[in-house]
Amino acid sequence: MSCNWRSRPRAGRAARVKIRRVREIVFFFYFSRVGPLSAHRVDPHAVIRRLMPFTPPDKSGFLANDGKGLLIQCLHWNTARSRLEPAPLYHAPSQAAAASWARLDNRAELGEKLAIAPADMHKFCDTELILLGYLKWQEACVDHLIGDFVFVIHDQRHQRIFCARDHMGVRPLYYYASDDVFVCATGLTAFLGLEGVSIEVQQQWVAEYLIHASMDFERTPYKGIKKVPPAHCLSVTPDRILLRRYFELSPEPPLVLKDSREYVDAYRTVLERAIECRLDSEYAVGTELSGGIDSSTITAYAAKFLERSLSGLHTFAFAFTELEPQYVLAVSRACRLPNNHIFAGSETDPRAVLQRSLNILGYPVEHGNATTHEPFYRLAEKLEVRTLLSGFGGDEFATTIYGHLVPLEMITKRRFRDLFNILPGNALFRFLRLAKMELRRRRTHNFENLVYNTQFHKAFRMRWPHRIVREEVVKKYGLEERFFDGARFDAGYTDLKRFALERRWRPFVPTRMENCTLMAAGRRIEYRWPLLDIRLVRLFLSVPSEEQYYRGTNRYLHRRAIDGIVPKMVTWKQGKNMGTAMPPDHHKPNSLLQFSVSDLHPALAEYIDAGKLGQQMDQLSSLRDNGEDLIRRMQSVRNIRAVTYLSSWMKYLEI
Repeated sequence: MSCNWRSRPRAGRAARVKIRRVREIVFFFYFSRVGPLSAHRVDPHAVIRRLMPFTPPDKSGFLANDGKGLLIQCLHWNTARSRLEPAPLYHAPSQAAAASWARLDNRAELGEKLAIAPADMHKFCDTELILLGYLKWQEACVDHLIGDFVFVIHDQRHQRIFCARDHMGVRPLYYYASDDVFVCATGLTAFLGLEGVSIEVQQQWVAEYLIHASMDFERTPYKGIKKVPPAHCLSVTPDRILLRRYFELSPEPPLVLKDSREYVDAYRTVLERAIECRLDSEYAVGTELSGGIDSSTITAYAAKFLERSLSGLHTFAFAFTELEPQYVLAVSRACRLPNNHIFAGSETDPRAVLQRSLNILGYPVEHGNATTHEPFYRLAEKLEVRTLLSGFGGDEFATTIYGHLVPLEMITKRRFRDLFNILPGNALFRFLRLAKMELRRRRTHNFENLVYNTQFHKAFRMRWPHRIVREEVVKKYGLEERFFDGARFDAGYTDLKRFALERRWRPFVPTRMENCTLMAAGRRIEYRWPLLDIRLVRLFLSVPSEEQYYRGTNRYLHRRAIDGIVPKMVTWKQGKNMGTAMPPDHHKPNSLLQFSVSDLHPALAEYIDAGKLGQQMDQLSSLRDNGEDLIRRMQSVRNIRAVTYLSSWMKYLEI
């Protein structure tokens, strides 16, 4: 069967810019599995408006295939590697069409495998490299890709649709499949109002959202619409739909080196590569700088690699605790950064941000950073910053803050001499600490009897009575168990890497990136997460755990690697405490988000105890700033915000 793709490009003002390559890319693919599409089934221009509702694409276009398939792509310019990236790409020799939202970090390696001369690599955009990889290795092409990517390939010749998502799930990819149609897109808004796609709210998702437990690797708020999980690919043929995991985070073979200095050097090499490869941009670059060790690392190394063009590097920070400005400015001074933007408050209208998030995400935001960082995105857009680096992900993997598990691992393996050498204090205190740990190990049978983290469990028990979900809903969906699962945390773990893989590699990691990535993309900004580089994560999983902890100091490997680049007051700061937080008003819902219970969407009545919610709203202003009152106030604020977002979403769906 011949392939008759027709291209319909639309170029915006940036299409006149020469020698630039697009990076902010979103796409949509609609395919009829039973026959030609009806004449007006999908309006590509309407889909483009839904994919980019606020900032017009610098370039967009679509390919139509004999009335059966429609591939739409929207582009924002960022880096300079090639003169043009098609929107979308059609490869005539193979009769295949492709679209991606990708930043490949191993282009040189791919070029060598694909027999492309180094001098010719600038002629190939990332989408074309992905497609050429598919033509060479078929579905195994994902095994050769490193970077942040989602893509779709329509292989007309072999009647196959192939999609994939990167190892860590940096960018989202949603899909809907029925006997009649297959649809995939980088945003849920593309599915709304689409003929052939049933839109129905997942009731369990709503219930879990009310207790802040809705994040999931695969499930979305809509029945029938799913996410491709991180490190998965999806193959669609006339007779089957197969979701396959192509990579699984797991313990790596141990890296055996001569001494600690070699581990530091090996770690520093991969860390620098993970940051430097993410600085490629023809526009200004921004970093989120909290003054903590992860964001300070990203900022300091960015300054090092961009030394000759520091005027194009901007830092964005909040000052919501008393010590944040001190640490932020220490990094800025040490790196001689001229552009530092510190926010002590926000002029952003919460209602406008809420509505903006619904128009971009298509559902209520699940990770608050996506909306609280809106002041960063707004200013970055004005400054023409199109790359924003984040230190998120370090705590979970490479720069782990959970080194306290290392002594537990040593004592369960009877490595008493090694443990004695890394414990804090003088010889007597180290001996006493070791003896105390051994007694605790025996009482708990190698710590396996610990069901909950005591501190977490206490906090969760104090919060649970203030839930506003109806009891029948709690029982129907097992919400109490879901809620208290978070209080297990590190209880019973004595293996740092196992803990990271089982309790830190959780849906909140890709969910935060999904939410933030889409919100930033709405202002032509590409988020990049160096500390979640798969090469750095795999190195962390291969390095001996004892390199991460010494004499009471967590992050020991990372601290040694960055010493001399990041200011010492940040590098060797113990803990994450940044002092007293802003006055309590910062934790209360903005007056613009206040409402009457009667204003809520009627559908919420089956989920919430309206009387309890109303009582919490009435008592909010009278609660004190400490003790149980503080817990009640913070939980009430979370409840009020959740129902506000859900109610606005349900009204949004009726538009």
